[in-house]
Amino acid sequence: MGFEQRKQERQALVQHLLAQDWNVFGTLKFVNGRTIGRHSANKLLRSYWNKVDRVIYGKAAERQNMRVSRWCFAHEGADNENFHVHFVMPSPLQDTEHMCCLLNAVWAQHDTQTAPLVKNWIMPVKDRAAVTSYVTHEYWRMGSDTISDGLCWDAKQSTPPPQHTLNEHYAEQQAQRITGAASPLWLQQAQQALNTQHARYEASGDLQMMERG
Repeated sequence: MGFEQRKQERQALVQHLLAQDWNVFGTLKFVNGRTIGRHSANKLLRSYWNKVDRVIYGKAAERQNMRVSRWCFAHEGADNENFHVHFVMPSPLQDTEHMCCLLNAVWAQHDTQTAPLVKNWIMPVKDRAAVTSYVTHEYWRMGSDTISDGLCWDAKQSTPPPQHTLNEHYAEQQAQRITGAASPLWLQQAQQALNTQHARYEASGDLQMMERG
């Protein structure tokens, strides 16, 4: 595939992403992105997103196919050997920072091969254009393989539960599921990691630091 074609495809992907509704940008890493292998990584990522869906939507995740909307992108790093995944998504919780902390805490606990809190970067979006440019920047090399279709989910694929079911009882159940998935201590530590990362990003404005740690 020629340079010009990939350039056009990437531009189309950027425009598509900018037309979507999302306010969270995340980077999910592994303890060792060089040895995890894409197959094993994707298996962990699929089970992770399934868990997130169940935490947020409970039984509706299966009954109504309710899932958190997300667009996921595989990256291999500057040397093509450090596998990790970036994603953008709309926060299903009103408190976007709380959602960021929940996502990080669930991933950090998910498996012995998933990275600790301080290595994953999950933050509210500050600059949508910069984020879309960043998540697609390996398109030049990987082409459409950078799009993790098996992990992505569009809200149009879901069947929303009846509005009357989204009541106070539903909110209480969701809060219980969140506590079950990430204890207050885990969320507190995730908040500390978020605060540190936010300060680092504000100081430099460089998304590339997410690759470095």
